[in-house]
Amino acid sequence: MNAQIAYLNRISLAEVEAIRNVNPVDALGEIRAQIAALKESEEIYLAQIKEAGVGSHDGSLFRATVSAVADRESLDPKAMEAKLRELGVDGRWFTRNTKTTAGYVTVRVTARKSN
Repeated sequence: MNAQIAYLNRISLAEVEAIRNVNPVDALGEIRAQIAALKESEEIYLAQIKEAGVGSHDGSLFRATVSAVADRESLDPKAMEAKLRELGVDGRWFTRNTKTTAGYVTVRVTARKSN
């Protein structure tokens, strides 16, 4: 079992044994610290890729596609339901209760296909 864990996680058997003897609270804390550091690095790289602009950007192993999503508007369903119950709704009411959701930029990273 330990050999399978070591193989799947690409770590040595000694590291597997060390992990198994660590208090689960400490292990979880260490994992969360590593995740936080990785998320920080991810944000830095995402910002750099977004700065490159909309389109596809190739690395040696991966391709990142940057897309800009436009602002969108929607009606507040709770306010609309309440108002519709009253009857006599006119177009001005819908205009006043329209919400705008800010647009955003998204990055999708995929493995490059070999030629």
